[in-house]
Amino acid sequence: MTTDPETRYRALRSRDARFDGLFFVGVSSTGVYCRPVCTARTPKRENCTFFSSAAAAEAAGFRPCLRCRPELAPGNGSVDSPARIAHAATALIEDGTGNDDRIEQIATRLGVTARHLRRAFRAAYGVSPVQYAQTQRLLLAKRLLTDTALPVTSVAIASGFRSLRATG
Repeated sequence: MTTDPETRYRALRSRDARFDGLFFVGVSSTGVYCRPVCTARTPKRENCTFFSSAAAAEAAGFRPCLRCRPELAPGNGSVDSPARIAHAATALIEDGTGNDDRIEQIATRLGVTARHLRRAFRAAYGVSPVQYAQTQRLLLAKRLLTDTALPVTSVAIASGFRSLRATG
C-alpha cells in the first residue's frame, strides 16, 4: 500500500474500515500495535509508526492489541463480533429457524442474549431479526407464487406463515 503516513493517520482517527488489514499502527507509548478500526483511544500522531503487516509490527518489537486482535485476519477480531453474529443469524433465519417466536432460540444457539442479537442485527442490516425473517418469508412466497402452480393457501403454509391473516 502506497498511502502516506498522514492518510493512514486520518484513516486511524476515523476508524475507516476500508483500510482494515491494509496497514497496522504501532504505538510507541504503549508498545502495542493495532488495526485501523481499533476502538481504543486514538494515539498521538508522533507516537504512531505504520506497518504493512502484523508480522512487520511484531518484528519491530510491538505486541498485539488485546482489543482489536490485529494478529487475526480482518473479520475475525472481537471488534467484528457483532457482524459475525448477525451473519450467523441470517444463515439460521434463511434455513427456516427464524420464526417470530424463535429469535431467543437463535440467540441461545449463537451463545448470545436475544437483546444482543437484536442490537447486532440492527447494526449490521438496519432491521430487526423478526423483520428480516418476515421479508424472507414474503420473498419465498413470491417465488412460489410465480414459479409454481401451488394454491395460495399452500404457498402461505410452505412459506412459514401460520395463517392466511399473517400474510396481510
